[in-house]
Amino acid sequence: MRHKVLSLDFMREPAAPEQDPEEGQERRERISRALKTAIAQELTDRQRSCVTLYYFEKKSQPEISRELGIGVPSVSKNLKRARKNLERVLRYAI
Repeated sequence: MRHKVLSLDFMREPAAPEQDPEEGQERRERISRALKTAIAQELTDRQRSCVTLYYFEKKSQPEISRELGIGVPSVSKNLKRARKNLERVLRYAI
């Protein structure tokens, strides 16, 4: 089963031609701040650990499972809940 991946690629994309480059950069910075705040404030400790290990340290779910001492289904569930929370927060930041 494949899970949806929260994509942060928009932060690397250049501004659209019709959009002022400064506005595009400002938007990316606003979203980046909202994402950092959401990770720090909106996620549980377990969700934050799973997100950090999975997205930033590029570890697999089985590796995270071993490191945190929880089952792979728990890792998957925490990532899913974290994505849902982050998506909700980012929807208002965009």
